[in-house]
Amino acid sequence: MTTFNIVSTPQIQFPLRLSHDLTNRFNQASSSTKIPKSTLGRIPIKSLLDEIDAKGITSVLEGANK
Repeated sequence: MTTFNIVSTPQIQFPLRLSHDLTNRFNQASSSTKIPKSTLGRIPIKSLLDEIDAKGITSVLEGANK
């Protein structure tokens, strides 16, 4: 049975440029887990934004450069 997730606000699409290698890894992860790419992308984006809200952008960027 097909189910639909109807939300009260529209979801927005935006272009995201990925390297060829990252695109291949992203496609492979989606194929092997059967998780849609939109879901796979949404999880780390939300996590990053939550971390920025909690720690501040400077702390997050410094942690990424280590």
